[in-house]
Amino acid sequence: MEAVFTEYSSGPDEHAFAKTVVPVRLAKLDAADFAAVNPNTGTAPIFRSRRDAEITTRIYRAHPVLVNRSAEFDDPSGPVRALWPVKYMRMFDMTNDSGLFRTPAWLEENGGYRVAANRWKCAGEDYVPLYEGKMVQAYDHRAASVTVNPENLHRPAQPLPATYDQHRDSDWLPDPQFWVAIRHVQEQVNSDWFLAFKHVSSPTNFRTMISAICPLAGYGNSLPLLVTDSVEVAANVQANLNSLCFDFVARQKLQGQNLNLFVVEQLPLIDPLRFEERLGPGTVADLIRREVLHLTYTAHDMAAFARDLGHDGPPFAWDAEDRRHRLARLDALFFRLYGLDRDDAGYILDTFPIVREQDEAAFGRYRTKELVLAYMNALAAGDIDTRVHD
Repeated sequence: MEAVFTEYSSGPDEHAFAKTVVPVRLAKLDAADFAAVNPNTGTAPIFRSRRDAEITTRIYRAHPVLVNRSAEFDDPSGPVRALWPVKYMRMFDMTNDSGLFRTPAWLEENGGYRVAANRWKCAGEDYVPLYEGKMVQAYDHRAASVTVNPENLHRPAQPLPATYDQHRDSDWLPDPQFWVAIRHVQEQVNSDWFLAFKHVSSPTNFRTMISAICPLAGYGNSLPLLVTDSVEVAANVQANLNSLCFDFVARQKLQGQNLNLFVVEQLPLIDPLRFEERLGPGTVADLIRREVLHLTYTAHDMAAFARDLGHDGPPFAWDAEDRRHRLARLDALFFRLYGLDRDDAGYILDTFPIVREQDEAAFGRYRTKELVLAYMNALAAGDIDTRVHD
């Protein structure tokens, strides 16, 4: 069998892919590769280069997908194999459920008043924010507020990115476009926090998969949820979804702009048993728990998540440099878990040109790549605590 990929010529920067396309070439994949890469749909993958195809198929041969429905097609009574105990949910549809959404003007006109940074009470009911995809980034449920410009007829609601000072303030919370009565949330699921990911993406974006653990709130269809009762599952899955290695594979599978359920189900994640492997003085899961806690618990509204992870203290101060190192350590860990070496990791990191450009603008070099490769060496030595010097 053959899989088609489009190979790009190099630009002036050997690591940047130009828009010029050379003739389509072929990469040979056997039947097992097709079954592994798209077990549920059986469709042919499309790769940008032969190296992308080689790394991606190698990952799929070694790691299971989130939900494997192939047995369901062979035998309708056969089991659907779910790797992690999570349930996909779209809590609110921004069109069909719009009658449930309230603006600040409506709440005030009906006797409502604020009772917290981004909560209201009105007619005896509590109202919580309605989160949309534009409000979050990886490990950041406070990435942006929503500002509404009625004169913009096509896209009146736009994100207003949080400032560094706002991030540093653990009391600051973003304002959404709408609020929703908390009972409408609790009628669907009872939880104090949720694992969410952005539905709208693009293979040319800064990142393809963007996931965050977020507080008790309403969630629009641009921010679907992976619902679980286990805080350990949420921490491990979020770390996996936000890893650069996983993002690299997700980009190979995304041909449009939406991370639909059938796409997400067919992405390869690390087997839960691997998180119990020894690493340094503890386990892989111990390291992930520590890093996810520090990256996520930066505001008081995530206290319930922190308590579920066993932490009763105040939020951790937002520190861009500290976060950079924790993210690099996690990326190094997942390159290791996916069975990739430094050469593979270096190649994958070079396929993120926007990350490289931002680093070079800020530091004069591709610092993310340097940190990830350094932390790969540290983890190989069993060192999970040292902050590498670069």
